[in-house]
Amino acid sequence: DSLKRGQGVLDQRLDGLQSEQSHIIQVSPGDIREKKHDSLQTVTHLPPSLTCPALRPRDCSDVMASGVSQDGVYSVFPLHDPDGFMVYCDMTTDGGGWTVIQRREDGSVNFFRGWEAYRDGFGKTTGEHWLGLQRIYSLTRSGGVELRIDMADFDNATVFARYAEFSVGRDSVNPEEDGYPLTVDQYSGTAGDSLLKHSGMRFTTKDRDQDQSENNCAAYYQGAWWYRNCHTSNLNGQYLRGGHASYADGVEWSSWTGWQYSLRFTEMKIRPNTRPGF
Repeated sequence: DSLKRGQGVLDQRLDGLQSEQSHIIQVSPGDIREKKHDSLQTVTHLPPSLTCPALRPRDCSDVMASGVSQDGVYSVFPLHDPDGFMVYCDMTTDGGGWTVIQRREDGSVNFFRGWEAYRDGFGKTTGEHWLGLQRIYSLTRSGGVELRIDMADFDNATVFARYAEFSVGRDSVNPEEDGYPLTVDQYSGTAGDSLLKHSGMRFTTKDRDQDQSENNCAAYYQGAWWYRNCHTSNLNGQYLRGGHASYADGVEWSSWTGWQYSLRFTEMKIRPNTRPGF
């Protein structure tokens, strides 16, 4: 009897997989549970259809290629990361297919954190969050990825910066040991280029100093970034809500608003740059 019951359960699961294998399922908020220690949201279970190898999107561009056109949270499975993780997909901006790796929008999440938090990710995928250096490495390690950063100030002016080449820890055997170095190049956009000077730098947090300054730039400017000596952008700085008296410690993009204006909104997102023109 127990064997028959077990066989029945297996048959039911197989039927479920077969009936769903032609669909990519968007994960609803009910499929997600936030960890109480305020780390990045992770999935407690994956929809059966997303366990099928043929239906394991590597990033949001793959999700879009499957026919999905709605912004939201989806499961992705980059190469060399079989377990996968959750990301927010922007399916509307500039043709869509963007995998969001950072968002600031209301100051609800503390971004002045240590190395482990930035390595693993934190925040709420549908709100303010940092995806995590290790996950960004998984998404960009093979190259061929572009970065777009959308920004807004408190007067509702908007700009963007786009880089045709972007990767974190590319070619690293041990990216954490190497400091998740940034590679970025080929700027275009309306915000001005405030990131190229950071290319080649390791990531610095308040408890891991890997910049070229005598001081720890992350501790001094209350953020975490690929600091050099120290920065022309500081998108993980304090959420200071516009103009501020302190210097360069807000959510800064110096080529647009200088070093004493903290932006209202920033969103960093990536996708393969295999479109015409690249």
